[in-house]
Parts: sequence; structure tokens; C-alpha cells
Amino acid sequence: MFTRTRIGLQNFLAGTLGGIGNWAMAVSQGLSQAVLYKFSYTPRPEDVFIATAPKSGTTLLQMMLYQLTTDGAMSFPHIDSVSPFYELDFLRGAPPGFHDRLPSPRIFKTHLRYENLPPGVPRVLYMVRDVWDVVLSSYHHECLVTGMDLNLEMFIDRYLARQTRFVPWFEHMRSWWPHRDDSNVLFLRYEEAIADLEGTVRKVAAFCGIPIDETQMPRIVERCGLEFMKRHNEKFDPRLRRVQGEPGTFIREGKAGKGRQALSERQQQEIARRLDALAQQLGQNPGELRGSS
Repeated sequence: MFTRTRIGLQNFLAGTLGGIGNWAMAVSQGLSQAVLYKFSYTPRPEDVFIATAPKSGTTLLQMMLYQLTTDGAMSFPHIDSVSPFYELDFLRGAPPGFHDRLPSPRIFKTHLRYENLPPGVPRVLYMVRDVWDVVLSSYHHECLVTGMDLNLEMFIDRYLARQTRFVPWFEHMRSWWPHRDDSNVLFLRYEEAIADLEGTVRKVAAFCGIPIDETQMPRIVERCGLEFMKRHNEKFDPRLRRVQGEPGTFIREGKAGKGRQALSERQQQEIARRLDALAQQLGQNPGELRGSS
């Protein structure tokens, strides 16, 4: 197996670590495990992978599936304990076969590109969010985890130059868009999901083969809502420890459409240019990729 992992190792790591962020390059002693996750996954029919570009509604889908597959109790220490961050577990030192101990149905979160997904994944929920909102949300996330009040314009320039912990939205879409109609992929839009939570819950349940107890639907929808999740922010906060001072919150507004107005005119033009180029490459119009005209 180790011979197999050496083939194309450099290209594979470039793709894998891009999905985690440039910060992962510091985890040099864990690189072999970052490769091994690709070959240590044993599929189960009930498995679901939640795949997104960072800051695109991942936590919402984690909560939705948790509420659909359990009694919804908020007794878990963190959402990652019931819906693991697949590739990050290996970068943190999890041995091959680590996830085999988890009970079914297993719900995994991933930011991997399509080509780096482990083979045999039975179901994928792919959520896409408007690029402008993703960029702004990435900025707020970085301020939160670093405890610093970063310069927005400088951060966006670094994001577009691939110099942050986030794989750029454009790269993720380029990888996943051609697979949006695959039989094992349910393609969702964040803006539509938050506008119709109940409809999204039903769509996800049907795709995953999860029966719905109609008496529990009000509880499921309520607990997937922004207000409930904000009240339980500590269950979703990615920080391992609090920074000094006012800590801020991981669950923010969760709204759509505010990203573009926060960007400078120059950055708006650059993102629009990249969006046009990606749309041309994929044979789509830019509005279709964004989810709006």
C-alpha cells in the first residue's frame, strides 16, 4: 500500500492540503496519514458525506442530518463528535481504520475536492453558496479563530491568491460542478436551504433514505434554524480554546446577499472576472454558478 501511496504523492498532497488550507503544511510528521485516509475508508451503505467549499453551509447540513438520525438531544460536546471532519481527523493523527469504530449512519464533513474523495462513498450532499458571501464569511471565520481584527481588503486579496487556510470557492466549484447530477450526489444551494428549511429537510431525508416521523418535524426544523443554533454556539465553534477578550460567535447571521456590498470595487471586479472565466470553462453562465441571474 505504501508503494501505491508514493505514486503521484506530490500532486495528491497538493490537492489534499489545499482542501484543508496552507496551515496544514506545518503538520509535516502527519503527512503520511493525510495520504492514508484515501485508502483506509471502508464504505457502508448508510454513509453520508457532506461536501462543501469552506463557509458554505456545512454546519447546517451536519445539524440537519444529526436531527434526522437521532432524538436531537444537544448532549454532544461538539458537532464534530457526531459528524467528524473526515480528512482533518487523519491530519491530527487518527490511525487508519479509526472511523470504522463509529456507529451507523456515519455522517462525515469534508472540504475535499471531488477527485480526492475516498472511493466508494455512497451518498454526498454538496452545498454551494454564493461566492461573495463565502468570501465575506471566510474573513469573519479567520478573525474568529485568530482572535484578530484583520483588514478585510488584505484578507480577500490573500484569499484570492490562495494564501489563507481556505481552498478558494472557484477551485472547489471547478472540481464538483461536473458531478452535480451524479446519482450519488444531491446538489443543494445554501440560499434555497435557509429560505425553505422544511423543504430541504425533506429533500435530504428522501435522498438519504431516512424515514421522517412527522410528529418530530417541528423539532427538526426548529433546531436547524439560526436562532436555535446561535443559542448553542459552543457546540459548533471550531476553536480549541477561547481567545482572550470578547470571544465572538461562530454562528453569525447566516443570511444571503451581504457579501458583495462589503467588497471593494476592485475586488468585486476581480471576483466577477474569475466567475466569468470559471463559467466559460464549465460551459455555464455566471448566474447559474452563483445561484442567481
